[in-house]
Amino acid sequence: MKFKKIFSFLFLFLFINKLFAQYPRIIDTLEIHNQIKAFGIDEEVLNFELYFFSSIVFKNDSTLYYNPNQTLHLFEIHLGDIPKVFKISNHNFSGHNFNRHLFLHNDTLYSYGGQGLFNSSSKFLYFDYRSKLWRTKEIKYYPFDSKKVYNSWKIGNKIMVLLGHFSDFQTTKIDTQIQFSFGEINLEKFEYVQKNSFVSTSQELLFQTPIGFFRGNYIYDSDLYSLHGYYQEDGDTKWRIFDKIAGSFNGTTTTDLLKPVDGISYHYIIDSTINYRDQHGNIESFDANSGSIFLSKDYFELYKPKPKSKSLYYVICVPLIVIVIFYFTKRKKIYYSNSMTSISQTLTEEFQNIENKLKDQQSKTISKEKLDEIFGISHHSYDTIKTRRSLIINAVNRNKKLKIERVRSQIDKRFFDYKIS
Repeated sequence: MKFKKIFSFLFLFLFINKLFAQYPRIIDTLEIHNQIKAFGIDEEVLNFELYFFSSIVFKNDSTLYYNPNQTLHLFEIHLGDIPKVFKISNHNFSGHNFNRHLFLHNDTLYSYGGQGLFNSSSKFLYFDYRSKLWRTKEIKYYPFDSKKVYNSWKIGNKIMVLLGHFSDFQTTKIDTQIQFSFGEINLEKFEYVQKNSFVSTSQELLFQTPIGFFRGNYIYDSDLYSLHGYYQEDGDTKWRIFDKIAGSFNGTTTTDLLKPVDGISYHYIIDSTINYRDQHGNIESFDANSGSIFLSKDYFELYKPKPKSKSLYYVICVPLIVIVIFYFTKRKKIYYSNSMTSISQTLTEEFQNIENKLKDQQSKTISKEKLDEIFGISHHSYDTIKTRRSLIINAVNRNKKLKIERVRSQIDKRFFDYKIS
C-alpha cells in the first residue's frame, strides 16, 4: 500500500513537471531590463525594447541566453517569479553582428554572420564558457572569399547557408549582380559543402532588406518551424512563419491574426503547433500550415543555379566589345589616379556628410521624413528605410559628436520625431 502511494506520487510529480515544461515561463522584461542596466551598458547600444525577443535563446524551460543585437555581451537569465540576470561574457564592445543567426547546438551557443553599419561578417562564432569569450570556429572547406551571410537556418545537425561573394561597398546596392553560393555546414564535423553557385541580385532572393534575411524583432524557434515578428510604425506586429524543412517563408491569413506579445503574453511552438498564451493564461493554438498563403519565398527554389542563355551572352558581349574598341581608338591616354577612391575613404566621406547636415539641425526636433532625407535613404522601400535609419542612428550616437533621440510627436503622440543635440 505504501509503495502504491509512493508510485502514485511520483507519477503525479512527473506529469506536472512535464506539463509545466511544455509552456515557457513568463518573461518579466521590466525586471530583466532593470537588472541589466546595473551593468552600465549604453542603452543606445543595448536597444532592449526593440530587439530583446530576437536576441534570446532558450537553454531550457527556465533558463535563457540573451545576446543583445549588434554586441558581444552575453547574459544568462534564470526565469521565475523574480528573474535573475548574470553577465557571463567578458566582452565590452560591439561587433559586426546585427541580425546574426543565434542558436544552440549540443549545449554550445553559436553566433553566425551579421552586419555592421558599413561592414558585414561571415564568421562562425561560438561562446567559450570557460574563458567567457566569443571565439571563431574554423569550418573546413569554407569559401575563403565569402563576405557576407545573407541567409541561414538550422535543420537538425546542419546549417543551410546562402553566402555572398563581393566587396563590402557593393552590399549597399541591392540591384547589383552578385556571386552567390548556397550550401550547408555540418555541425558535427564542421565542414562546409557547397550545393549551388549562381549570380543574382539580393533584391530577387530576399524577403525584405538588403542586409539579408531580416530575422525580425521577435523569434520563436523549434526544430521544424520558426515564427518571426516584425514591428510596425503603428505599434502593430506582423508575423511570418518559416518552414525549415521546406525552406519556405510565408505570410498567411492565420499569422496575420496573431497578436503582439510582451513576455507576460507570448507565443511558443510545439512540433507543428503554434500557441499563444495571453496574460491571463488562456491558450489559443493553430497549425503552422493553416490558413491561406498570400506571401511566400521558397528559398530552395530561389537558390538553384539560373540557366545560362547564350543568346543573351552575345547580345551583351558583342556591343560591349565594339564600345571598348571605339573608346580606346578615340582616346590614347586615360588617367586613373582620380577615378578610384578607397572604400573606407568613400564611406567616411558619406558619414561625415551626414554629420555635417545634422549639425545644421542641432538643438532642433525634426520629423522622421526630414531625418530620412538627411540620411539619403528616403527613396528606398519602407522596410529598407527602417533598417538603415536604425543602423545610421546607432553609428552617429556611438561617434558621440552628436546625439539623436527619438521623442513623441507634439502633434500626434502615436508617432515619433527626432531630437538632434
